Amino acid sequence: MKSNQHRRKLALPAVLIIGLLVFLLAGGSYITNYLQQQIFVERTAQLNEITSQVRVNLCNALDFHWNYLTAAVNLLKRQQFDTAEDVSAYIRELEQVMETEDSSSRLVLLDSQGNCCDGEGKHGVWSDIGLISGGEERYTFISDSYIYDQGSYWAFVQKLETPIQTEGGAEVYTHAVLLKDVYTLTEYYDSAAYGSQNETYILKSNGTRMHDDVSRENAIQSYNVLKVLEEMEGQKCRDLRSVLKSTDTVSSSFLHNGTEYYYCLTSLAEYDTLLLFLIPAEFVASGTVSLVNAVVRMLLIFAVMLLVLLSLALVFFIRQQSSVRLFLQEQENLRRQEEMNQRLEESNAMLARSKETAEQAFRIAEEANRAKSSFLSNMSHDIRTPMNAIVGFAALLARDVNNPDKVREYTRKIASSSQHLLGLINDILDISKIEAGKTTLNLSDENMVDLIENIDSIIRPQMKAKGHTFEVYSRELKHEHVVMDKLRLNQILLNLLSNAVKYTPDGGCVSLTVQELPQFAKQLAHFRFIVADNGYGMSEEYQKKLFQAFTREEDSVTNRIQGTGLGMAITKSLLDLMGGNIQVESEKGKGTTFTVDLELHISEHAFDQSYWQKHGITRLLAVDDEEVICQNIELTMEGTGVAVEYTLDGQTAVSRIKESEQKGCPYDIVLLDWKMPGMDGVETARRIRREVPHHIPILVLTSYDWPEIEDEAREAGVDAFLPKPFFLTSFRQKVDDVLSRNIRNPKPNEVSAEPEELSPLHGMHILVAEDNEINAEILSELLDMAGASCEICENGQVVVDTFANSVPGQYQMILMDVQMPVMNGYEATRKIRSSDHPLAGKIPIIAMTANAFAEDIRDALEAGMNAHAAKPIDMAVLEQTVKTVIGTGEV
Repeated sequence: MKSNQHRRKLALPAVLIIGLLVFLLAGGSYITNYLQQQIFVERTAQLNEITSQVRVNLCNALDFHWNYLTAAVNLLKRQQFDTAEDVSAYIRELEQVMETEDSSSRLVLLDSQGNCCDGEGKHGVWSDIGLISGGEERYTFISDSYIYDQGSYWAFVQKLETPIQTEGGAEVYTHAVLLKDVYTLTEYYDSAAYGSQNETYILKSNGTRMHDDVSRENAIQSYNVLKVLEEMEGQKCRDLRSVLKSTDTVSSSFLHNGTEYYYCLTSLAEYDTLLLFLIPAEFVASGTVSLVNAVVRMLLIFAVMLLVLLSLALVFFIRQQSSVRLFLQEQENLRRQEEMNQRLEESNAMLARSKETAEQAFRIAEEANRAKSSFLSNMSHDIRTPMNAIVGFAALLARDVNNPDKVREYTRKIASSSQHLLGLINDILDISKIEAGKTTLNLSDENMVDLIENIDSIIRPQMKAKGHTFEVYSRELKHEHVVMDKLRLNQILLNLLSNAVKYTPDGGCVSLTVQELPQFAKQLAHFRFIVADNGYGMSEEYQKKLFQAFTREEDSVTNRIQGTGLGMAITKSLLDLMGGNIQVESEKGKGTTFTVDLELHISEHAFDQSYWQKHGITRLLAVDDEEVICQNIELTMEGTGVAVEYTLDGQTAVSRIKESEQKGCPYDIVLLDWKMPGMDGVETARRIRREVPHHIPILVLTSYDWPEIEDEAREAGVDAFLPKPFFLTSFRQKVDDVLSRNIRNPKPNEVSAEPEELSPLHGMHILVAEDNEINAEILSELLDMAGASCEICENGQVVVDTFANSVPGQYQMILMDVQMPVMNGYEATRKIRSSDHPLAGKIPIIAMTANAFAEDIRDALEAGMNAHAAKPIDMAVLEQTVKTVIGTGEV
């Protein structure tokens, strides 16, 4: 009874204390959240205000330099110049009069080839020559100039409506450029509001960095800053570019290496540029934060004091009730005992977790060690396999030297093994450079059609050798000309297709689909590449580690297939560098599908849409039993002014053509599929020639090798063959060929025998720089087989002297090795380009080196070379490179 009375007396104080504690906890939580929200609002508002001011300052500074460039151009247009030296002298006068002659600004005139003329005279070739070929009147970008002390400059480029030229047109300048040292503009976009604790980044619209302060270690080191920013811990905005479409400025925060950062991202739309302002949270609105912390401390002190008063009151009450005190003491002892038991249980659980963590770390280390050992074992096996073949067949060559058939077979197998060994070495070097962070992109204006056709020409023989059915599809390609690293994208797609060849049984099906999706940004084309096969497939477990280096799925089927386990890791790393992504869907025994999404800048180069009207082509008939192919042709020809109709069989096509002739609105060109049910393409062409009195150009569209039917098809009246899928560029080239051939030979049924195509090297006399005697001997023989002659020089200095002493036209080309004694290939090329020889700036120079990475190609082009061919020399690749150089008019 007495115990129950004591409990009732303690119940009311206990309830009051518990209620007060709950109130304090709930109130404290609410106040804390409220204050954090207010701090966030205060910080972002302050950042917005400062960033807006920085943005205005930077825009004003850029506008000022535009005004200066415009004034300088107007003064230059009013002058008459006799020589390039007169132009340079006047530029010096302009710099003196307008007080801009300093180390941070350069006024430069460029001709159409990128040759520079400034106050010091002719000044080499501008490294950003590829960017002046666009059609915009004015544009700006960040340039890493290798002409002016290898600095970084804001480039203000103005296309001249009326070119500035010297007397007689000896020098014609098409663009005026103002180069402003980036670091002299930091005062406009850098802010001292936070004691210089902030970081400022200037980005392209796709998020890749244009400039930042290299004098300090930046929080974001990646090439694509926007992509990294979106993936930061605690980031609230997961798609910053879509947010920027609806607002000019985005402010938020994130965590990086345990530090909270606030940032403000704003768009300079008129310069296609983003400005990112980044600062640790502790320096933003620090006064407000200090005030809030002081308020929180006061609340805590108040709460503690209240609790102390309540405790004293409770102690006093307990002392008045001794029996209750004893009871509470017993309860307290029991509670403590329970707490001790609970802590003991928690300690045991923590020990168990620590043990599990240690075991997991040990397993990871063991797995890494096994992966390394497996990689070394696989590499040893994979390298020895082609090496054994090369050594073995070399011995057999010596034995069977008098048997031509065996010599040819052994030579073919040695070449195949050598290519496989070269591929292994390139993969190892690629993954090493990627992991070291030394891989860069070599961007240039390219044609997507050329890329796909090049990939098709490389991979189709491999498909044919294994009996695979290989199809290439295109979907809704609206932008064929884009800015990309053609070599790296080519490497990505060839990796995927080569895997499809290897891991698909003989007679399988492989397809490549190139599709353009709706754009996210005006200047970016969104491409999707899909590589699908019906091969062996992959397990779900292996798909999780597919993109890790040195990993391969081990089973009885794939163990017999050669590989390093590096191809997919290289592919994933290159796509990350490009800002793209890759996904895989696969099932054992059913095949694999890889999907690559990539955004590429749209090139300013465009088709001449009036081409078709100029040549009188307004109606086209497409004939294919697959309606989706006909619809794709119809979609691709949109905007050209050509009306496209289609039928799904040859009989209907013949009737449609006869009907159009009778109505007086004939078709200007017919596009036939080769293999159709019923009447095939060849028979359809034959019927058209019989029914139509005049000559209509007929092209056969096919995904098969047409040499087997070429004679029959031409005899039936087919003018040309066009490979699938249908691309506008390829179609226009074929139409050009047919029209020009018809002009030369107007008889509709006469088939002229085309002479055998000679090598583009035929008849050339070439100057070769090669310090290795064996390599020089091999190259000399290969050139001789192609109908060319050469003169070998053992180092760069000899090449320079030999060319300087030659008469114009003595050499048609220079093949330049890079790594040589006395003088390397880069320096030799610069010496040749700057010499006074009449052909110093025109003779094609092709780099011929084992340095085959993207940055090596870039270095060769910046040194003044026209193209790059990797060692060991593949004559097919060299001839294609020469064709490309010839096609640009450089030979």
